[in-house]
Amino acid sequence: MPHLFYGRLRDGEIVLDEHETQHLKVVRVKENEEILVTDGEGKLYRCRVLKIGKDESIGQLIESKEKREKILPVTVCLASQHWERLRWLVEKAVELGVARIVVYKSSRGRSYTDKLDKLSLVIRNAAKQCARCHFPKLVVLDNFDLPVEPSRTFVLHRSGEQLTISNAKCFNNIVVGPEGDFTDAELNVLRSKYALFSLGETIFRFETAALLVMGLMYFLNDPLEEG
Repeated sequence: MPHLFYGRLRDGEIVLDEHETQHLKVVRVKENEEILVTDGEGKLYRCRVLKIGKDESIGQLIESKEKREKILPVTVCLASQHWERLRWLVEKAVELGVARIVVYKSSRGRSYTDKLDKLSLVIRNAAKQCARCHFPKLVVLDNFDLPVEPSRTFVLHRSGEQLTISNAKCFNNIVVGPEGDFTDAELNVLRSKYALFSLGETIFRFETAALLVMGLMYFLNDPLEEG
């Protein structure tokens, strides 16, 4: 499968940043060769590499089209103490075609506002790896004020009622807590706004629970086809 790169259209040319320029060099792309590039918003460009620089590369646009992809109309809200677990879960959310990822700060999770660029790069690389041209929207918060519609949102928590296929169909947003669980005060706030559901008696790691439910909702929802 051809490598996919990320770039932006500027004055009729495709501009690839320093990260993508390094990717070009790693896979030994040469000037005058053709490559595939996405803008992360659904466009797929075929272009000829004109220049591979130190911090930027330029391509000549040959063809542009909208990439048709299945997008899961779901927002997943995540909190974590550990970067590697969060990174892994963000990658899986991208692969499944989740429309939006919200990384929030809970009492027992750390803030990732200082890693906005790093998280954006994780999304970019994961999308390129699975040839997705629609990158999920990313929101990184330093608080617990989740930007979701309460009536369409449920929280994964062991104190909730058993999640079933019939009630999962009613929601588009998932809230997953950190490894150390929510505090009592946070749970009270969550119960006042959202439905709580559990996955039964088995205690899953937070990323396993989130992946399981995202996969379930992928098959339950009729994914939007864009393009």
